[in-house]
Amino acid sequence: MDMNNNKSQMNPYLKFFLMILTSTIVMYIMMYFNTYKWDHVYFSETRAYMALYMGAMMAIIMLAFMGNMYKKTKVNLMVYGLSIVLFAFGIWACAHNKPSIKSIGCKR
Repeated sequence: MDMNNNKSQMNPYLKFFLMILTSTIVMYIMMYFNTYKWDHVYFSETRAYMALYMGAMMAIIMLAFMGNMYKKTKVNLMVYGLSIVLFAFGIWACAHNKPSIKSIGCKR
């Protein structure tokens, strides 16, 4: 199969989205690498928000550096806008997250 055939190539914006999504999930998982015991691993809303705003900022930086690969100006502006909104939401949610004793894994 010819790799230069446009019909066989993935939409570059879909590929960009999948790349950012995969990286965000990997960043969330990597936040658990410094966990001392397996029973200390649990879903953390704060870590999820942190991964969200890191993924959003990564999308902005990657699109800025690789802008020549993405030619649709309107779509690029939409990506920037959505990334800024997700970044702001992640920062806000992380700052306003009030963990309970149960959600942080403390035992009484």
